[in-house]
Amino acid sequence: MIFRIPEERKHARRRDHRRSCKKALHMQLAIHCAPFLKGIKESAVVSLPRDQAVEFSVLAARTGLNWYFLLHEDGKDMVFIYRKKELERFLQKEDVSAFLKNRGYLQSGKIQPFSICRILSELSRRVEAYYRTKENFPHEIGVLLGYPTEDVEGFIANEGRDCLCTGYWKVYQNEQRAKQIFAAFDEAREVTVREVLEGKELLQLCTSI
Repeated sequence: MIFRIPEERKHARRRDHRRSCKKALHMQLAIHCAPFLKGIKESAVVSLPRDQAVEFSVLAARTGLNWYFLLHEDGKDMVFIYRKKELERFLQKEDVSAFLKNRGYLQSGKIQPFSICRILSELSRRVEAYYRTKENFPHEIGVLLGYPTEDVEGFIANEGRDCLCTGYWKVYQNEQRAKQIFAAFDEAREVTVREVLEGKELLQLCTSI
């Protein structure tokens, strides 16, 4: 005799699984992406289990966020999250565009239509290559995440050694400014985690503090 689970129980299990998935997803976003969600920075990156990545795509589309899958590996997805206009404006900064040109992401050094897609496609290729070979990590991802170009250049030149301080990135210049930014990031994370615990979802989390 074959025991069959009633359809209503199957549906209940699916609902419970999705509810649990959404809760875990929102906490991951709060922990790893709070400064972005609160509008303090232009982009963020997070690694999500496949079911959470699928759920994120649905929620992000409703919220008006942009995203790009950098890597699919071992049942997880590395997701680069951004707001198109804000990221385009950031990439047009002279030091940022010059850095990206020097690292082979831009030919002209100027942001053109579809530049973001080309840049993220190249970044994805380099991330995938690193995960295959464990060589040549694309540290330029730091600039695309809004870290100061001088700190990313300092990290590359010093191979991660001899920094002034460490927080959300390793600091090589303007330590005081970096500490102020770290404090703002900490506040954003604290606020966002609290909001998730209160039951707020992605659209509600995307508000300034």
